[in-house]
Amino acid sequence: MKGKLLLLLILIGGYIYFSGDFHVPDDISPKRIMDTAKNVTDNLGEASPATETPSDGTGTGTGLAGNVSVINSGNWTVIRFETNVIDGGLLGRAYALAEKACENGSENVRVEAYFEDEPIIALTVRHGNVSNATIEDIRRPEFRIETDLGLFDVLVHNVTVTNDTASVSLEYLAGENSFWRDYTKMSLAILEDAPWVKNVEITYLGERNVSVSVSSDALLKALVGELQPEEFAREIRVSEVKKEGR
Repeated sequence: MKGKLLLLLILIGGYIYFSGDFHVPDDISPKRIMDTAKNVTDNLGEASPATETPSDGTGTGTGLAGNVSVINSGNWTVIRFETNVIDGGLLGRAYALAEKACENGSENVRVEAYFEDEPIIALTVRHGNVSNATIEDIRRPEFRIETDLGLFDVLVHNVTVTNDTASVSLEYLAGENSFWRDYTKMSLAILEDAPWVKNVEITYLGERNVSVSVSSDALLKALVGELQPEEFAREIRVSEVKKEGR
């Protein structure tokens, strides 16, 4: 299921590799996304009438179609829905819900999609202009890191993000030699998802558990060419991690 989620996120936002290039599939376009939205409209069910906003401005919600809720507050309508299927139609369902809300008189609409209680994407429409909606990646940093690392041949065991450090423990399934080929790209992917941290740490789980860490500053300097490969290598700190029970 996470593999399907990863494919969707690639369609939505693309992905930045170490070379700095963007990779977006050629067959994805705004027109195709809107066409998908129109195709799934009939499967969403009829929405309930908009809820009234209490005098205290807090808004109120009502369940829609079992897994959709609506909150009206001020001049905004917020729609949240849960999905059991992660596929190319997810954006289509978000667009269809936004269109339905606009048809019902809402001017500003925000649609949020959740998967197993995890926030995934948000679509925001202002002034009823659905064709100019903005799409946001609203995943938690830990969840974003885990799914983005799925681009590599890894099995992620744990992700921890603090104010200072982003730490990931993983198995690299392609072998130790190939790990170093992808190490910098994986570290940059982690830093992109948690840009405030000062250090990025990857714990390689295998016959020997090894912690490989580097400062965010060194990563960014390497990215823009301020550090040569040999200089960057000297910035990497490697230490063995003892396995439990030893």
